Order: sequence, then C-alpha cells, then structure tokens
Amino acid sequence: MKLWHKIFIGTLLLVMLAVDGTSFLLLSQSQNMLFQQEQKRAASEHSLVAAAVQNTVTVTRLQQNKTLLSEEDTYAVVEKVLDSQKKRGAGVSLYRAGKRISTTGVMEEAQELDVVKAVTAEAPQLKFITQDARSCLLVGSQISMEKVDYILVTMTDTTDLSVLRREQLRYVRTLSLVLSLVVAGLLLVMVWWLMRPLQKVNYAMRRIAQGDYQKRLQIAGHSELAELARNVNRMADSIETNVDSLEQVADNQKTFIANLAHEMKTPLTSILGFADILRVKKVVTEAERREYAGVIVEETKRLRSLSGKLMELITVGNTQLDFQRISLPDLVREVEISLQPSLALREMNLRCVVPDVEVRVDKELFKSLLYNLADNAMKASKAGQTVEFLGGLAPDGHLVLIVSDSGMGIPQKEIAKIVQPFYMLDKVRSRKAGGAGLGLALCVEIARLHGIRLTIESELGKGTQVYLTFDGEAEA
Repeated sequence: MKLWHKIFIGTLLLVMLAVDGTSFLLLSQSQNMLFQQEQKRAASEHSLVAAAVQNTVTVTRLQQNKTLLSEEDTYAVVEKVLDSQKKRGAGVSLYRAGKRISTTGVMEEAQELDVVKAVTAEAPQLKFITQDARSCLLVGSQISMEKVDYILVTMTDTTDLSVLRREQLRYVRTLSLVLSLVVAGLLLVMVWWLMRPLQKVNYAMRRIAQGDYQKRLQIAGHSELAELARNVNRMADSIETNVDSLEQVADNQKTFIANLAHEMKTPLTSILGFADILRVKKVVTEAERREYAGVIVEETKRLRSLSGKLMELITVGNTQLDFQRISLPDLVREVEISLQPSLALREMNLRCVVPDVEVRVDKELFKSLLYNLADNAMKASKAGQTVEFLGGLAPDGHLVLIVSDSGMGIPQKEIAKIVQPFYMLDKVRSRKAGGAGLGLALCVEIARLHGIRLTIESELGKGTQVYLTFDGEAEA
C-alpha cells in the first residue's frame, strides 16, 4: 500500500468516526430529551385521568348524599369515566388486588400486569411497550376511592416518537454517508495536492537512478518537502560531479592504456622483427649483425626507459615524501652534473642562475622534476643552444624557478595537452630522442605533491618557459 493510500484511508476513518460519533451523541441526547418530555406528558395525562376518576366518584357520592359509595356504584362511575376516555382513544385500566376490574379494551392485560406489580404507594411506574406495531408508554399509580386502594394504568401512544427516532437515525446515517463522500473527495484533492511535491521528488529520484543526472527539482518554500527537494538536488549535483569525474578518469585510463600499448608495440615489433631476421637468415654479414643488434639494443633501451618512466609515474603518488630543507643552488648543481653527458652528446649548454635560498622538498623527487624539465628542454632545442635554470623572488615573496629553452616552441592550443601522459607534439622526433610523452606528466604530479604551481609559456620558434611557483616564502 502506497503512502498516500495510508494517509487517505487513515484520515477518512478518523473523520468518519468523529462525524458519526458526534452525530449519534447529539441524536442520543436529543432523543433522551424527547423521551423525558414524553414521560412527563404521559405522567401528567395519567394524573389528569386519576383525578377525573376520583373526582367523579366523589361528586357522585355527594350527589347521592351518601357517606360511601358501594363497590358496585363505584365500578359504575368508573365505567362511565372509562367510556369517556375510550371515546377519545385513551387507554385506561383499573386494577384491584392484582385483578383488572375495568378497562377501555385498548391494552393487553399481560403487559399491564408488569406495571401493576411494580406499583407502590409512593412511586408510580412507567414502561415502554410495543403493541400492534405501535409504541406505547404505560403509567401506573395507586389511587384511593371510597377507602379502597386501586391501581390505575394509563397508556400513551408514543408511535410518533419512535417513528421520529427512526427517521432521525436514518437521516443521521444518510448525512454521515454524504459527509463521508464529501470528505473523501476533499481528502483526495488535499492528499493529491500535498503528495504532488513528493511525487516530483520520487520521479526525480527515479530519473537519477536511471542515469539522468541533470534532473533537478523546482520546489520553492521552506517546508520539509522543499528541504527534501533541495537535498535531492544537492545529491544529484554530487552524483553528477562524481560520475563526470569517474567518466573522465575512465576515459583517461582508456587513453593511457591505448597509448601505452601503442608505445610498447613499436619497439617490440622492431625487436621481434630484427631478432627473427637474425634467427632465420642463414648468412648475416658483420655489418648487418651490428645493424640489427644496434636496433634491438636501442629499442630495448627505449622499452626500459618507457617502463621506468611509467613505474615512476604510477608510484610517485603513493611515495612517502621525505621533506628536507635543502639549498636550492646545491640541488641545481647536482642536476647539472647528471645532465653533463646528455649536454655533451647534444652539444648544448646549461646556464644556472638561482638565488641562494633553501627549499623544503623531497630531494630525489625534486631532482627528478628538474631533470625531466631540463631533458624536455634539450629535446626541443638544437645543437649549440642553451638551456637555463633561472630563479628569483616574486613581489609577494614566493620563489619562482624557471626552466627555459630557445627551441622550437609549442603552439598555444597544445600547451594544455602536453602534460597528458603519452602526448607528443612531434612523435617521430620524440621517439628518436628516446621520449615517450611521460616526462611532463610526471613533472606535474611531482609539483602537485610539493604544493608547487607548474605553468607553461611558449611561442613557436622562440622557445618554452616552465615556471615553478613555490607555495610560501623562500628562506635565505
């Protein structure tokens, strides 16, 4: 059962119970008042009949100038009175010693006897009965005539009162049914109106679950449902951001794997091809052997360099950094020494001008950062050109280290791409130089771990400058 079903049925039942309970309570009170009034009226009529019987007997006795009327004379007078009551439709009976001695013939004796037996001298008795599809009220009381005690029973027709009671009960039931239908209709409208925002939330949640992460709710106000809608929107924003990030990561991983497979395929193909030639060729000259072996060695070195760079890139983020305060000129000097063989091979120069300050870095990782930047600068330069390590303090006190070259430069639209793994501007030239497109990606990751901002500026034909901006002021 849905929530709105429970709310509707529960509320309707409560309203029906309240309406029916109130209606029947009011009806009961009204009917009780009517019956009390009817009892008073019946008692009053009974008193009038009793007085009429007694007064008639007394008047007759006085007219006959007797001290007491005989029993027969008394019965005769009573009969005259009962005949007059019979003509007006009233039910009257007279009892003596438990036996009916006179009656208008309207009532059944058996029903009267219950009242007669209960009558005492002090208290009259009232009883509601049903006779011939009629409702009646019997009233019995003790009267004294000619020094003899009698019991007088009168009957008042209350059929109209019973019919009124049934009509009122039917009216209340009909009214309750009509009110229930009206209330049910109003409840349906109210529940629909109240549940509409919740249905919107449910629909939005279902759409989000189906992958529509751009679905948002527009529910204004400060109600609980409005707050729920805002929380759903926040959740959708978070999910969309996370999904976009995951998709980007997945795309990057696919690209990374594809590039890795491509980069490894070329040297492996060369190694396999030339090795197979050496295996199947029956006669191999010394020159050919040297040529084939040289290709195999160079491609193997390339694979070793690629795997080394790759492992370094993968593990650098999980490396426990050992931060130390180290002299920047000393670090640059160590990198310069490591670069001398490559500089000599390429007939290039290295110029280092850095301030005498200390930096807080992981020594080996930071040296790797500087080495890779310098290596990229040398690959982009020609023989006889100079690669520079320049440094200084910015106006805000932050240390800025620049690795600069005067090489071929980078197109502006490519600057944002060159930090991606395996991305190479000139793939043929890069591969000949032993590159795999991982150096700058590694540099970016090392800089991030040190809190260093790495930015690149370049112009085609004029060279490239890589800026390393340290977080915090440098210390001399």
